[in-house]
Amino acid sequence: MSPEAVNDTIKSRHIRDFAAVTRRLLHGSRLFIDEGAVIEVLVNPASGLLKWGPAHRQMMRRLNRLAEAQSTSEIPREGLEVRFHETESREHAGDKAVKLARSLVSSGKPGKRLIILAGGDGFHNDICTALLKAVPEIMKDVILFRLPMGTGNDNADAATVEEAFAILGSSSGTRKDSLIEARTARGIIHYAFNVTSFGLDAYVSELTNRMKTLAGPRLIYKIFADVAVLVYEKKWPLKPWKISVSGPGGRIIREGRFLLTIFGRKGDTRYGGGMKVLPGEENFLLFQPLSLMGIMRIKPLFYKGAHRGMPIAEFFKADEVELSHNGPILMETDGEVIHLENEDFPLTLKKVPDVLRILK
Repeated sequence: MSPEAVNDTIKSRHIRDFAAVTRRLLHGSRLFIDEGAVIEVLVNPASGLLKWGPAHRQMMRRLNRLAEAQSTSEIPREGLEVRFHETESREHAGDKAVKLARSLVSSGKPGKRLIILAGGDGFHNDICTALLKAVPEIMKDVILFRLPMGTGNDNADAATVEEAFAILGSSSGTRKDSLIEARTARGIIHYAFNVTSFGLDAYVSELTNRMKTLAGPRLIYKIFADVAVLVYEKKWPLKPWKISVSGPGGRIIREGRFLLTIFGRKGDTRYGGGMKVLPGEENFLLFQPLSLMGIMRIKPLFYKGAHRGMPIAEFFKADEVELSHNGPILMETDGEVIHLENEDFPLTLKKVPDVLRILK
């Protein structure tokens, strides 16, 4: 065991093994080689690739191969501190992240401050939300990096584990990333870091969340997308919207019933295990109602982004959207589903630029 590991807070043996190989990769890297860094790694043992089982064992084999191929002659690397923390619940993860961020910023040690999040979209959302609500003033001093280790990895800062460790292996820069703020009429704020959607897509997410432990995200999403299409309008009849879209072109009003309403923090956004829901520069989509057979025919187009240009799909460049809805509806933020009531409307979605510092 590395002497540095005595500072880890880990209960599970397989997470301890994950920490050991990750620590080896980080100490053998050129990450912030000139400045040095203090790194805190938060690990969700319930996330898809970190839960004990075949997927975890396969990931560990890949990580061990990466470590074997990498020179690790300077372990531990001078000027680099790495600590791992296994989380126990959503609340524990958020509280721990806030404490670590405060400690990092106040420590006075030289070097960069980096928090690595090992988990999936829900884990990433929980921690980023906790940080923004509790310590927004210090987020400019903390760098984040989100590993793709869940059943859904649309928020991750790399598409694959190999790509993530390639970035960690040599990075010395950061980029700014935006987020979505959803504010209800009751003053409740929800954050999303990829997309916020309403209606059918949110219902798919609700079904998927109940069953996602059974298979991979892409397969599960496709299965429950089919189920949701069959029953959605019976459980959630389409009701009128009034939507005000504000963007570079001014203010546009749309009214009517919509099957899909999707707002992204940017255009060219994937969701649901790689679906190209916002395939162009626009970041807001309204999709008109269709018959059941019509929905089944066009659904495959979403996986390729081929729904763009269809007359029933209207895309907008939006900085802010105000939505009024006549009745309860489901909203999802990065796959987490929220039940909205009449009292939550009007609801405002806003793109907030340059909030997070992300390792690149």
